[in-house]
Amino acid sequence: MQDYSPKRRTALVFTGCGASGAYHAGVLKALDESGVKLDLVVGSGVGTLAAAFAAVAGGAKLYGDAGFWSGLRWGSVYRLRPALKTLLTLLGLALGVFLLPLGLALGLGVVSLLVPVVNLFQPGFATRALGVVAQAPAVLRQPYLLALTAPIFVLCVIATAWCLQLIRQGRRLPESLESAYAAEPGLARLRRLLWEVARGPTLSTAPDSEHDLAKRYVSLAGENLGQPGFRELILRAADLDAGGALCLALLHEDRRGAFAAARGAAASLDLRAPGAEGLFFDVVATALAPPLLAPLRRVSFPRGGPFAGQTHRLADATLAAGCGLAEALATGAEQVVVVTAVPEAVALPPRRRGLRPLADGALALLERQAVDREIQAAEQLNRLVETLGLRGADGRREWVDPATGRRHRAFGLYVIRPERRGIGPLELDGARDPASEVLETPADLIELGYRDAYRLFVEPVVGAAPESARSAAAEAEEGQPVEL
Repeated sequence: MQDYSPKRRTALVFTGCGASGAYHAGVLKALDESGVKLDLVVGSGVGTLAAAFAAVAGGAKLYGDAGFWSGLRWGSVYRLRPALKTLLTLLGLALGVFLLPLGLALGLGVVSLLVPVVNLFQPGFATRALGVVAQAPAVLRQPYLLALTAPIFVLCVIATAWCLQLIRQGRRLPESLESAYAAEPGLARLRRLLWEVARGPTLSTAPDSEHDLAKRYVSLAGENLGQPGFRELILRAADLDAGGALCLALLHEDRRGAFAAARGAAASLDLRAPGAEGLFFDVVATALAPPLLAPLRRVSFPRGGPFAGQTHRLADATLAAGCGLAEALATGAEQVVVVTAVPEAVALPPRRRGLRPLADGALALLERQAVDREIQAAEQLNRLVETLGLRGADGRREWVDPATGRRHRAFGLYVIRPERRGIGPLELDGARDPASEVLETPADLIELGYRDAYRLFVEPVVGAAPESARSAAAEAEEGQPVEL
């Protein structure tokens, strides 16, 4: 693998799901702080959040004191759908009323044990009180039946009104039952922070619509492409109806053709194409849409591109093959930095029973497979180029795949990942480390990403680059006293 050089085209790839985004924020903070040169950012899964902010010099909106991941908890992103919450509340009330006689019977059983003691001080009082209580069932029969049936009746009325509303709006009933949670709190948080970056001189504190937000963001990123802090952008989402990954790209003119050719038949859209900018927020929002947990994003494709006029369902890109590394190489990246919160060593999660731990484990498995397989494929490709490739005019080795005719070049690959990780993808409230009994939160994951970025990339790679060594030597030589 060739040595790192800030003069080469460098891509930063964020990949993962759920709480991995906090790790991305910590890494981005370290890279911004150290001034690492980046030409392209690629976001896959929850990595679309980091990529969207990093592409427009908005990293502070992720890791800052008022950033997206600051003080984030489960309730800051997800909440039970109102219909499900109402259903559970009414069923709980009905169950409580149904079990009320059992509770009263147990209470009377305990009180009856005290009757002899009470009769010692007030003869006959306890007996008279028990007689009054014995008449209570006959008196309370009607109110009890009313209280028992009222929650079920209200539930039936609400369900009927809900179904009528769905029919009037033209929505299908199964679509409203696809997930148990809604991501509205997290989406509102995301809209607010993206608008603070993209609104420019506009005084409005909130966008008129998600389409208006997407349009302003694409305009800002496109007009400032190539300026300090602004980078090319690729966003990935899983297209359930197309059976693969959907890519939105914002690239320089000379990179678009190579990227489209490398992608082949795979779905990709240029964000500056007419109508394509409207998909921007939908793809970024899939970072908060893990399957079976939050609602999918339904999008309509613009005419003139792939799937023109069709409506597709988008989800977290963790469901699709790959982690974004192949897309970075397709744009001609000579150096790729992959940021993933998947730890090097596999450790047992602290919680392994229940519905949410089950979904957490499944997402963690998909996250590891997507990252490890593509990193292994990239390393294998690098070995092929180094072994079979020929040195080109620029000194880099090249190898032409005889099966596809595609030309591959040697590239630098750097991976930033933790040695261990105590928080699963869905444990936004944190998890207690079974070994140390310390509660780890997303804030700790941000700090871990910050330290790992310096430990694995900034200090050993960027700090040891030949250009840095030569500049340090030149400064030392200039500082030497000259004897006349």
